[in-house]
Amino acid sequence: MITFHAPGQPWVQLTDHAFCADLTRTAVWIDLFEPSPEDEQALEEALGVDIPTREEMQAIELSSRLYEENGMLFMTATVLTKADTNSPQSSAITFILAAEKLITLRYADSAAFAAFRTRREANLQRYQTSYQFMGGLIDAMIERIADILEGVVVNLDRISLKVFDAEAPDGTSQWENQPRKRRGKSRKARQRDFVEIVRRIGSVSDLVSRVRESLVSFVRLVTFFREVRQGDAAARDSLVHSKSVIADLGSLSDHASFLSSKVSFLLDATLGMINNEQNAIIKILSVAALVFLPPTLVAGIYGMNFEFMPELKWAHGYLFALVLMIISAVLPYLFFRRRGWL
Repeated sequence: MITFHAPGQPWVQLTDHAFCADLTRTAVWIDLFEPSPEDEQALEEALGVDIPTREEMQAIELSSRLYEENGMLFMTATVLTKADTNSPQSSAITFILAAEKLITLRYADSAAFAAFRTRREANLQRYQTSYQFMGGLIDAMIERIADILEGVVVNLDRISLKVFDAEAPDGTSQWENQPRKRRGKSRKARQRDFVEIVRRIGSVSDLVSRVRESLVSFVRLVTFFREVRQGDAAARDSLVHSKSVIADLGSLSDHASFLSSKVSFLLDATLGMINNEQNAIIKILSVAALVFLPPTLVAGIYGMNFEFMPELKWAHGYLFALVLMIISAVLPYLFFRRRGWL
């Protein structure tokens, strides 16, 4: 699908390749979304530009993602898509920038593009040049990344409350300082909760890592644009704006790094809680073994049936052995309770 955006006019979708040349002539921003081979061929003939293939867009080398050819800039960045779902994805978007036109090539739908298109439709006279369209798109993507990070903060706060068994009274953000009463939840249920928390932390960690990857790619893209267009008078306003863009990207990168460290902390805390639960089980088993060890010793002694054992023919010998076993079991139990080990 190809959409054409001319200054001061609503966007137009290409339905017939015969009109591609006419629409290309007046458009400043041309957006290719999952284009077919026929779409690419028609646009290449109208513009005289070799549009990168999907494999070239996904190349890792800097020389393949950021380069200048015949006065046009070919810049590929990584954007985060499907961030609101359980399976976020990273996709490449290529910006082909000339003084007169901006061409975007993408194979994944991005919420930032829809937001920018809506913003432009509300004020058709605001964007007139290719540099203005480029700056508007990058601003929309930065805003989208900021929204994603805000959602990550909310998600991490919920996970933190779950891990540390805290609660928010009356739905406010002020947490109680009083220790909450222990719920009658089984140990097995708590283990299932911790497993679910680990899954959620893993999902958030993947999302944050993809955000950081996207931020790094945009920092490289904007830096490359500034270096190449440093002496271009037509791009003067965009160069000035790019300073604030780089500052915003740096702030978001620092925030993403902080969230990444918080994710690591919550993961360590959750694993520590799981270890505490397992240690409690091992402690109970160890104490039970120590409690029943003295009675076992008594039973073993009086089960040897030696011929000259004094209590063997005693009328109260059996009762004596039972009382001795009970006392030898109760004393360690009381000792452990006094020391606070139970």
